[in-house]
Amino acid sequence: MTSFLRPLAYRHRWIYDTVTAISSLSVGGVERLRGLGLEALQSRLEPGGPVLDLCCGSGEAAAPWLAAGFSVTGLDLSPLALSLAARRHPDLKRVEGLAENPPLKDESFLAVQLSVALHEFPRQERAQVLRQSLRLLKPGGWLVLVDLHPAGPWLRLPQQLFCALFETDTATAMLEDDLPSQLHQLGFTAVRQELLAGRALQRITAARPSSDTASS
Repeated sequence: MTSFLRPLAYRHRWIYDTVTAISSLSVGGVERLRGLGLEALQSRLEPGGPVLDLCCGSGEAAAPWLAAGFSVTGLDLSPLALSLAARRHPDLKRVEGLAENPPLKDESFLAVQLSVALHEFPRQERAQVLRQSLRLLKPGGWLVLVDLHPAGPWLRLPQQLFCALFETDTATAMLEDDLPSQLHQLGFTAVRQELLAGRALQRITAARPSSDTASS
């Protein structure tokens, strides 16, 4: 179920931007929120290497990677979002496609980022997105995902209100699940979870083993 505010927010950009700005205050603002993926992995990656931003939207979370000199590909299903990304971030390589079945070659990227996007998928599709992320990573490559986590007592009510107004049932379902355990089960290693913003946000890094049999 989706509230009427969600499509309204996507139709009128100022609503979406305002909600993003307010919700990001607890991690230091919009720029820090968008840079959380790079912040976690930059020291582990070869400078200038290939990075994939899954569900890139208009490219705002890809922008810090571009500024740091990485070769960034953004995949999204929306031609409109990719068109906006082309105007805002001309250096972003854009691919239209499903995150559950990306039209990209195996072992193509040093890092895959999912920035506040995974909660948009139902459980089965979410697992498939993570499997595809494993397939697309080079051996020894890294996944970083930033997304919702059940908030602590001070932010629990605001989080519930936010989800009720702007999210779908898939977000509520993800809040019930243990993502680090799921990543281990799918074949990722070195899984590390950080809780931010009063526990309302989680940042998880996980590696594809240097030698494995990962497959789609």
